[in-house]
Amino acid sequence: MVEITGIDLVKFAQKVYDLSVPQGLGFLHFTNDPLSEAEAKDIVKSGDKKHPLSMDYIKGRACKMNVYVKDGKWFIHDSWYDHTNTQYKQLLESFDIQKETEVEHGIACNCVDCQLKDA
Repeated sequence: MVEITGIDLVKFAQKVYDLSVPQGLGFLHFTNDPLSEAEAKDIVKSGDKKHPLSMDYIKGRACKMNVYVKDGKWFIHDSWYDHTNTQYKQLLESFDIQKETEVEHGIACNCVDCQLKDA
């Protein structure tokens, strides 16, 4: 897990959205519009104490991001489901978050990085 305690979750949600693309049936709902601050605030407000941010499909984009709370600190997974390592790195760098090691994606990963590795 990567600690992200103290970041602005509204800006984080917007960046997650910006770096995400439509997948599967998400193409039916996809819009090229950015995620407004008000929309991001609504997403954050819908969270709870254990999951202050939970994003699945937003406007057709497969965001697939969850923030977890443990011992009063915020964490995200070491990898980003259905996203490339490059997208994950861009997200972390946007908030000056350091990640200790590069984690391999699981066997079920469909990200571009994993598809290219198997080709």
